[in-house]
Amino acid sequence: MPTGTTYNPPNIDAFIKTALNFDAQGVSTTATAGSVTNLDYELTDDCLVTGMELIVNGGNYGDTANLQIIDTTGYFSGTPGKILNQFATNWHVAPIADTQFDMAYPAKILATMTLRVAYTSTGTTNPFVAINYKLHKVLF
Repeated sequence: MPTGTTYNPPNIDAFIKTALNFDAQGVSTTATAGSVTNLDYELTDDCLVTGMELIVNGGNYGDTANLQIIDTTGYFSGTPGKILNQFATNWHVAPIADTQFDMAYPAKILATMTLRVAYTSTGTTNPFVAINYKLHKVLF
């Protein structure tokens, strides 16, 4: 489990193949209608994230998503569960969606932090929600 790594390139063009291991990860759930459902993925390694794919089936016009970084243990902020950063706020989601969210620069997320999509359902049926993260495990 690479943690405490120092490699942190300023942009994707500066990626060094020997420093990274592509490690895409997916999570999915059935969200609860009319409420907020969190899709969490806790990192076990330091990673660079360069984007994500959001897949929704059975959503509603007005549904939104927030992409957050959570301090799972409180190690970084002193407060377990604290939101450290929010990359997307009230991202409007179509009822049937397969959309990409790509970043022009990598964001370094440290081991034990959690990637969270907080999905807000405004409908009366439970939508299926999945996230595919584009992660690059940092090796040193």
